[in-house]
Parts: sequence; structure tokens; C-alpha cells
Amino acid sequence: MSTITVANGTTLNYDTFGPSAGSPLVLIEGLTAQMIKWRPELCQLFVDAGFHVIRFDNRDVGLSQKFDGQEYSITDMAEDTAGLIRALGIAPANIVGQSMGGMIAQELAIAHPELVASLALIYTTASAKWLLPQAADREILKDQSSFTREEAILEFLAGEQACRSRDYAQDVNWLRRLAAEAYDRDPVKSGNARQAKAVFTAPDRVEKVQAISAPAVILTGDADLLIDHKASDELHNLIDNSYQRVFPGMGHEIPKPLWPDFVSEITNNASRATAASAA
Repeated sequence: MSTITVANGTTLNYDTFGPSAGSPLVLIEGLTAQMIKWRPELCQLFVDAGFHVIRFDNRDVGLSQKFDGQEYSITDMAEDTAGLIRALGIAPANIVGQSMGGMIAQELAIAHPELVASLALIYTTASAKWLLPQAADREILKDQSSFTREEAILEFLAGEQACRSRDYAQDVNWLRRLAAEAYDRDPVKSGNARQAKAVFTAPDRVEKVQAISAPAVILTGDADLLIDHKASDELHNLIDNSYQRVFPGMGHEIPKPLWPDFVSEITNNASRATAASAA
């Protein structure tokens, strides 16, 4: 793992998978999630598909810079990502964002189209109107500075219950290991509440996303308990150069049985970008 201070002054922690000659693929995590939630086995599947994978901790979580006492926006987080892409010299990159990460990815593609080769938006939204009630009503979104390790693990697992799929078993054993590793990397977790505020106070992007020109694939499940899957219908209708796929029975998570489908869809979308640039 490495740290880098990007142009706007934020210090980010990141790591990579696969040879640098591969097509760059930047993975952006969701609300409160650390980069380690992108499982190494999934990252390796992307490497096998020809990508050079970069995952990183968003500001205020994991080993990236903390912003105690400061407010910031999804736009600020998109600038972090833009700075990372520039600092690593990987532009234009293929961008994959899930949930809040998809919101960051939208802002990135709007403000910095030259940095985005292709865009994958996973169970995300351009508008807060599609956030379901329990998206905000979760203890994991609060300041957990006083939590013990076991309390943090249990709260993490409770938060993941809201992400569960209808037709795919949740890998609870892995989630428990992930929760323990996440606590050991970042035991304070004061950034959870600040990230949540950035998400829930973000202005509507419905008009702005219509300017996105990068080839986009929009992936979601019809059993999402946090963001109504109709949000993906809206994104698909707003972004001209987009393709949508809805996975029956999938919730607010990427179940392991669907990994090959996700890799295939994201790879195919990146190939559309490559073909367009060569034309």
C-alpha cells in the first residue's frame, strides 16, 4: 500500500493489482467503506481481464486523510479522485463506482471528462429522491469514535444486513473478517458521519449527468433495500451513451456468483471506449 498527496491537498491511501501496462481501472467505494471491501479475488478477475486495478480509501476512512471538524462535498471527493488519477499518470482511466462511489464517479465524469475513459455505475443515483428510508437510518453512519472493536464489528454486520440480497446468501464470515480488518486499519471511524452528511446533502445531479459522454454501464439489482433500482433506470435514460443491466434478486452488494457478470459487463464497456478512441 502507498500514500500520495494529490493536487487539492488530500492525502490518499491506495494499492494496485496487476501489471502497470494493463488498462487502468479505478475502483471507488461507497459510504463508510474502506478500499479493502473491493475483495482481492475480484480485483484479480479484473487483472485477468486485462486491467491494472487501483483501489483507494476515500477521504475520512481507512488510512486516508481525516477531516475532523470539517465539512466537504461529493464534489470535493471527486476532486480527490481526479487528483489521484493525475498523480498516478493513468488518465484516461476506466472508473467503477458503487453507491456513494457511483455518485463520486458521476461528478468526476461531469467535471473532468478527459480523465474518464469509461464509467461503471453500480447501484447508485443522481438524485436523493431514490434513497430509501433505511439508507439514512443506520447506526453505521454515525460517529463511532467510542466503539470497542467488538461493538464496531457488530455494528458493521448490522449495517451490511441492510445491503443483503434477496436471492444470494450474504458471506457473513468474510464480512466479519472485513469488519475486524477495517477496525484495525481505522479504529476511530469519526469520518462515517461526515461522509454521510456529504451524501445526504448533495445537490441533485439529474441535469448535470446528461453531459456525461463516456461510455457508461449501469448495474443494479431489483432487490436493493437502500437505493431504489429505479434510480438506475433514470441514469440510463439521462446518459445517452449508456447500457443498463438489472440483476434479479441482487441487493446493495456484489454477490460472488455475479462477479463474472460484473467483470464481463465492465470489460465490455471499457472495450466500447477503446473502440471509440481508435475510430
